[in-house]
Amino acid sequence: MGSHHDPFEQEHHVASEVARRMLVFHTAWADNGIHIWAESASDARLALNDLLGPGSREIHAGDDLEATLEEIETDPGVASAEESTSTTERSGHPARQLNSIPTVDHAYAASPRALESLLLDAGVITEEMVEGSSTLTMRLPHRLNDDGLLVEPSERLGSELGWSLDSIDGLELHPVRIPLLKIKASHAAECLVRLEEGLPAKDATLGHDARYWIETGRLVLELLAEQRFIPTMIQQRDGILRANWLPWLNDRETSARAAHLLSSTPAIVCAIEENGDSDAWSLMENALRTMCDRAVRRILIADDYPDALEDRDLLADQHAGWLSGLLHEDNAIPVIHGGEAQILRSARQWISHLDDRSASRMVRLCLQLSEPFTTSDDPDEVPTGPWRLSFHLVTTDDPPIVIDAEQIWDPDSVGDRMLSQIGNESETAADVLLAELARAARLYPILESSLEDASPCGIDLPLAKAYEFLRETRPILQESGIEVLVPSWWGQVRSRLAAHMVVDSQPLSELENGQWGAGPGREGELGLHTLIDYSWQITLGDKPVSVEEFRKLAAQGAPLVRINGTWVEIREEDVEGAAKFIEEHPGGEMTVLEAMRLAHGVEKAEIPIPILGMKATGWVAQIFGEIDQETGERTIENLEQPELFQGELRPYQLSGLSWLAFLDRFGLGACLADDMGLGKTIQLIALLQHERQQAADPAHIGPTLLVVPMSVLGNWKREFSRFAPELTVHLQHGATRPLGDEFIELAEKTDVIVTTYALVTRDQELLRNINWWRVTLDEAQHIKNPPTKQTAAIRSLKTHRRIALTGTPVENRLAELWSIMEFCCPGFLGSNGDFRKRFAVPIERHRDERQARRLRELVQPFILRRLKTDPNVITDLPPLVQSKQNVTPSEEQVQLYDAVVEEMLRKVDSAEGIRRRGLVLASLVKLKQICNHPAHYLESIGLETGEIDPLRSGKSTRMMEMLEEVTATQDRALIFTQYRRMGHLLVSMIRHAFDIEPLFLHGGTPQLRRDQLVDRFQSKDPSCPIFILSLKAGGVGLNLTAANHVFHYDRWWNPAVENQATDRAFRIGQDRTVNVHKMISAGTLEERIDQMIEQKTELAARIIGAGESWLTELSTGQLRDILSIRHETLEESSP
Repeated sequence: MGSHHDPFEQEHHVASEVARRMLVFHTAWADNGIHIWAESASDARLALNDLLGPGSREIHAGDDLEATLEEIETDPGVASAEESTSTTERSGHPARQLNSIPTVDHAYAASPRALESLLLDAGVITEEMVEGSSTLTMRLPHRLNDDGLLVEPSERLGSELGWSLDSIDGLELHPVRIPLLKIKASHAAECLVRLEEGLPAKDATLGHDARYWIETGRLVLELLAEQRFIPTMIQQRDGILRANWLPWLNDRETSARAAHLLSSTPAIVCAIEENGDSDAWSLMENALRTMCDRAVRRILIADDYPDALEDRDLLADQHAGWLSGLLHEDNAIPVIHGGEAQILRSARQWISHLDDRSASRMVRLCLQLSEPFTTSDDPDEVPTGPWRLSFHLVTTDDPPIVIDAEQIWDPDSVGDRMLSQIGNESETAADVLLAELARAARLYPILESSLEDASPCGIDLPLAKAYEFLRETRPILQESGIEVLVPSWWGQVRSRLAAHMVVDSQPLSELENGQWGAGPGREGELGLHTLIDYSWQITLGDKPVSVEEFRKLAAQGAPLVRINGTWVEIREEDVEGAAKFIEEHPGGEMTVLEAMRLAHGVEKAEIPIPILGMKATGWVAQIFGEIDQETGERTIENLEQPELFQGELRPYQLSGLSWLAFLDRFGLGACLADDMGLGKTIQLIALLQHERQQAADPAHIGPTLLVVPMSVLGNWKREFSRFAPELTVHLQHGATRPLGDEFIELAEKTDVIVTTYALVTRDQELLRNINWWRVTLDEAQHIKNPPTKQTAAIRSLKTHRRIALTGTPVENRLAELWSIMEFCCPGFLGSNGDFRKRFAVPIERHRDERQARRLRELVQPFILRRLKTDPNVITDLPPLVQSKQNVTPSEEQVQLYDAVVEEMLRKVDSAEGIRRRGLVLASLVKLKQICNHPAHYLESIGLETGEIDPLRSGKSTRMMEMLEEVTATQDRALIFTQYRRMGHLLVSMIRHAFDIEPLFLHGGTPQLRRDQLVDRFQSKDPSCPIFILSLKAGGVGLNLTAANHVFHYDRWWNPAVENQATDRAFRIGQDRTVNVHKMISAGTLEERIDQMIEQKTELAARIIGAGESWLTELSTGQLRDILSIRHETLEESSP
């Protein structure tokens, strides 16, 4: 198995070599342009070693780093008070006057000339994009010692270097000059996106600021592609009018995206001295406007648009003057002296009509188009009646309230009453409807006739006008904030002429695809790279038709016809394009991979009509064909349970084993994404046993490499010992792990090597020397970030077989989905950039149902996900009972809570930008600590905690009462908290109250001790019925079915995180009802967040997606409303 026998031989470099020459790219926005610079890892290593000397401790990217990171548990969002102590006090050095130290040059920034050469060679930039070299001054963290001052490496470079964690001490902000390469603003957005897609992965990586500006550039490009920009005009202080192109950010989706981008601004973005005191929003707004304006000008000038103004009198014609400012590099608008006010007023009046008034008002117009009613039994008959366009008002509530025009004109004024119920008493429903119809009539003049009616309720449209409305008018109205409802079939691919790829392959029963362990070359002869025959089939509304039949329909001249009871659109270009394509492309041969990618839109097809997917026969159909509608799975014959399996597999687990074995037989990777607790572990173990049982010679089966999080290392060892004791398993972990030839010899004699994600990166060269029989990832979401060194190391391992195990619904997280599929089936979904363009952006940004369906069909064969709630999966899992304990905080808690809120509100009023966000986040942690227990908060700010008495906290008082019942009935409980310090306080209170020693697992618990704690709790030792766990360290990967109570002492923002923790007890092996208790301090922030999540409000989606950062963007009034304690609630909750 050594490298000299490696059939996969390919170019590779030692990880340390890569780290030495690695460049970490950064970007900065200043002086109306994007500047690119980079840290050189080789120069940084030399500079930092010179500064710290040979005695400094360096922690490499390995298991010891992971363990150290787990030992350092900080409060989410902000540092603790102890960590906020000045570096001077922590380091023990006397205070240094940095003001007396002159600005220094960055010690390991790459030269602009070298960057330009690299980026030109990589195709990231062209010479036209480059404006030249520049220099900016940034205030960055510096390290001081007795010998000098050196800028600290960025977090990304520190990760590449395995930078010492001890080196956090002694940092101060200091200005540093950085050489950069400046890119023209007209090309900035394009350059940024190309930077992500074009950098050579082995030589370069991106810093956090680069990723931030890349997302900003991507937003600009998408706005330009959708033509979401408008002309505008401003008057400078000297009176000169200037024309600009402005990005349109006023619609809800775009503004939400910009707000999310703003909330993720890295601190370094605001560290540029040349930008003065500009905050994050000012910088982002300036960048969006400048990149948009310069890019639009460049495109229009390149297309010779200014030539249209050659014969126009720019002073006499105001419109031509404005256009002149929009179409030339010089944006000054020529205007007759004294006429500035008039042209500015006219321009603003015109622009005001573009404003989406409906987006800011509570009620807006809704138009609904309904197809004619038919009484005929003939599904192909076209009704002759008119199409009705009815008028309504709709609220912006969730769910919305719809007010029909008939109700508005009702003498009893039903519409007015409905408006008053939603707080809109200032105008009548009739006024709102008429104003909205007048606004819509400017865009759709046919509506003008309805304004002449005394009580307009709708208009009738003939078929041709209805089709025109659907295809041309509807998008314009929607862009203007008018709700337009149309029949559900409109816009569906199946309502147009479409094509299916038809694939013929031999039946599986006629093929022999090798035996288990047949050796390399024979196994997987059939798979993604097998050649198959294909042809094209034309369909209309799911009905196969010949080109001749379709031409007959088109000859009737109707734009819409009915086929099998469904309306179908007839486009002349579809008819001729399809006919020509079928004549020129009757069929042929291609690989299964090419067919799948073409049929589902990964590859762009030459066919001029939509492709609906693939219809297959034979073995291809069994893998990629239709799924069973009842079970949601493909019909694969179930295997018998392996003879040596120690236990009994449930029916759905046998189905999972059969599915894994089936894909494995064809050399296809698999992602087993079963819900947590359904036994993914034992399904994999059974697969390893099955393949050995079926192999002609089991000795030919090589080792499986299993990559797992360090927290579950011991759990995997125990599961193998329990269910498959005959398999030899080695844990490759720790400082004494075998390396070099010793490891290679061991691997050749071992069935399973279990190691951690961190060690795969560190031991990459060693692991790549082995041809692994299989590589399996547990908790595969660890590779969800494609560009990381860890992900690259895992993908570089040599194997024909790949399995990913994950409990998360990967189909809902597209970046994660691509990364996992790229591991399982390399190249199947195309490059990351291409995947984003074809699927991620249309689905996530524009909710494109068609692309979502195509992606589901594409990945469905490779992903198997079953849920515990599915009645076909588990029939004997006991009930899960969830309850909320809304407890009244103590008087001490209320006083502390009020004081912190008032202090925060006073400070944030005068703070801006990063400082304001920091104040909000710091206060938020304090409020959560107060809700837990006063001692938790007081200790964090360095004050005397007082007695650790449960009665000082409403939460701890109630939980002690409930734990008394738990212990009295010999039940067992898990208690989750996100704070390690709170865990210690709970240990103290429980020990004193019940005279027992609760178990406590947190991030600093060593692996051996962690395993001992789990084993002791699972053994149902009566002396330790309570197990306290930090949410981060104990929320995943553990089997704790001995517990039948789960307490969430403090709430996490994302319910999925709490559910993962609950699943430690609610999983296979649990035979008792599991009671989940969520502790909530009544009247506080905790109760408000819980209500928002329960109501599934739009704000809740922001909470779940952004953790706590969303709060920092609220106004002071909104903060007061959400954070202030509700005293009336406390009175209601009090006994």
